[in-house]
Amino acid sequence: MNNGAITTLIVKHLPDFITTSPELREKYFRPYNPIDIRFMQSQAMIGFVFLDFSNRSLAEKAFELLKKIDFGLYYKQIAVEYAKPDPHRQHTYMLPQNMTIEQQEQAAEPISAPHGLMYPANPQLKYYYPDPTPDILTNITHAIATVPRFYTQVLHLMNKYNMPPPFGPAEKDAKPAFLKRKHDQLLASDESELEDDEQDEKDQGTTEEKVKQARLVRMAAEKQKLALQRQSFSSTSSTTHASNKRIKINIGLTAEQQALRKQCKPISELMDLPAFKNYEEGMPSSRLYIKNLDKQTTQQELVDLYSKFSKDVNVNLMTKGKLRGQAFVSFKEKSEASSALQCTNGYVMHDRPLSVQYGKETTSSKSHLQ
Repeated sequence: MNNGAITTLIVKHLPDFITTSPELREKYFRPYNPIDIRFMQSQAMIGFVFLDFSNRSLAEKAFELLKKIDFGLYYKQIAVEYAKPDPHRQHTYMLPQNMTIEQQEQAAEPISAPHGLMYPANPQLKYYYPDPTPDILTNITHAIATVPRFYTQVLHLMNKYNMPPPFGPAEKDAKPAFLKRKHDQLLASDESELEDDEQDEKDQGTTEEKVKQARLVRMAAEKQKLALQRQSFSSTSSTTHASNKRIKINIGLTAEQQALRKQCKPISELMDLPAFKNYEEGMPSSRLYIKNLDKQTTQQELVDLYSKFSKDVNVNLMTKGKLRGQAFVSFKEKSEASSALQCTNGYVMHDRPLSVQYGKETTSSKSHLQ
């Protein structure tokens, strides 16, 4: 075997954040000292790259280092193989034969020449970041808001990992567990079900079992919570029904509003629908957030409905994008919004019950009604 001949490695299954970045395509494999880097462009070989080395020794050294690359749980493990030698390419490189391996390593691209860092980067270098904290997450939020391209990339990653879209009101249940409990100063980091397990393979089975048990406990807790909510709503509904028998007139509601309220489905029936899962009214405000609207619902129908509670009402029906089938209704007074919520939550429009909650007040909604 000729150790001085051109030796080619093929690296498969590279993640897209490398193959789609011109900067990473150029610099990522430079620390391994190849004399040529060729990314494949065909659809059948996306994520493949050929690395040419001046001799067999450099290729073997790079082969051992490349096999240790691990991009994490969400990426496919890369594969490194020796490619078949191409006799034609053996004559395309004009390399000085008197350069030693150490000299070729010194000729590699430095980390940062302007800062005096003339040595190449260590290909085995790994980054260890601190656990997330409220301050770190706040700083990341500011960075996302400042750099539009960063914001777009974050949405792309959430879509790739099949995470729920972040549009709409903030979900209380989406709050990370480490923000819900106090940090134990005696621990190096908060425990998390999603914490990366960097222990040996022999501990992986134990970690997966713990995650399964934690998921089962969480599912059982959610079922118990749902059962308690149904029981609470059932008792509230029966109490309300009994009080309606004794009191025929609801104080503060007009006859027309009381008629609307009678047409609403009871909470005990609504809890079985997906749109009413974990339903909460929210903090009282002069703005209502409406979900579960049918595609045939028009803005004028909502205006006609909520004009029965106020003369000054503003309806904003979403017809495009992620918020399609939802609407925001703004009133001048909180009391008007409260009456509208009581009388229209569960109101059936086009064979679909409305899910009505208090929305967050905005400056634009207030100024529109003034």
